[in-house]
Amino acid sequence: MKRVVCLGTLTLAGVVAMASAHEARQERAPLFLKTVAENVYMLGNDPAGEGMRGGGNTAIFVGSSGVTLVDTKIFGYGQDILAKVEELTDKPIVRIINTHTHYDHSGGNVEFADTVDFVVHENTLAQMSRATCESVTNCGAFKGDDAKYLPKTTFSDRTSLGSGADQIDLYYFGRGHTDGDTFVVFRNARTVHTGDMFARKGLPFLDVPNGNGSALEFGETLKKAVAGIPNVDMVIPGHNDLPYVWNDLVLYSGFYNDLVDKAKAGQAAGRSVDQFVGSYSVPSQYADFAAEPDRLQAAVQYLFDGK
Repeated sequence: MKRVVCLGTLTLAGVVAMASAHEARQERAPLFLKTVAENVYMLGNDPAGEGMRGGGNTAIFVGSSGVTLVDTKIFGYGQDILAKVEELTDKPIVRIINTHTHYDHSGGNVEFADTVDFVVHENTLAQMSRATCESVTNCGAFKGDDAKYLPKTTFSDRTSLGSGADQIDLYYFGRGHTDGDTFVVFRNARTVHTGDMFARKGLPFLDVPNGNGSALEFGETLKKAVAGIPNVDMVIPGHNDLPYVWNDLVLYSGFYNDLVDKAKAGQAAGRSVDQFVGSYSVPSQYADFAAEPDRLQAAVQYLFDGK
C-alpha cells in the first residue's frame, strides 16, 4: 500500500470501481514487460493472445525524478500498468504522453491521478475535447467530472520535456493515422515510440472519417519522420508484441509509399480500385510486411478518393 500511495497514480476507490466495471465486461489479458533500452521499457501484450487484448503498447521511462508513461491502453488496465511500474521503481508517475486520441492508447488516462501532467499534440486535445464522438476517439471518457483529465500540456510541431539524460523530444510531422500523431523520442536511450504511425509490419488502420487521418499524407508523414528524427536505434511500435529497430521504420515508410505510388499510377491509367487491389502484391524487398485485404481495400479507396 505504501508504494501505491507514493506513486500517487490510482485512488483505491477508483481502482475498485473501475476494475469491477471492466471485469464485468471481460477478463484482462496479461501484459508483458520488455526492456528496450536503459531505463526504457515496453509494456505489451501476451504474444500467445489474439486481437486487441490490452490495447496499444505502453512505454515506461524511469527518469531521475519520476516515471513517464506513453499511452495507457484500454480502460481497465491502469492497475496493471501501475503494478508493472512498481516492479521497476518506487518513483512516482509524473507524466503521461498520448501518441493519439484512440481508446486503446488513452483509455487508462482516467485511472491515474489528475495531478499527472498529461501531454498531447494540440490536434489530439481537440479530438479528446469534441462534444460528440464515436468510441474509437475516446472523447467520451473526458466528459463531466473526468474533464479534469484533459491534457493541459500541448505542442504544435516539436517540443522537449526534461533535460539531460531525462530529455524527451516530441515530434509532429503531419496527418496520418489521425491528425495528431506524436512521435515520442527518449533521447538518451535512442528510442522512439511511434504510436500507430507504425503499429506493426502491415498496412495501417487509417482513421480518416473520425480522426481526420489521411491515406495520402500518411506516407509523407512517415518520410518526414525518417528524415527528421536523429540518433534512434530502437522503436516501440503501436501494437506489435516485440520492439523493432530503426531500419524497420525506414522499410515501413518505403513499403507504404510504394503502395501510394503504385495506386496513383493505377488510377492515372484508368484502373478501378478493385482492379488495382486484385492485382497488387507486396514487393519482394518488403516481403515481411503484410497487406491484409481489408486494410488494402480501405487504403486504396482513400487514395483514389484523394483522402
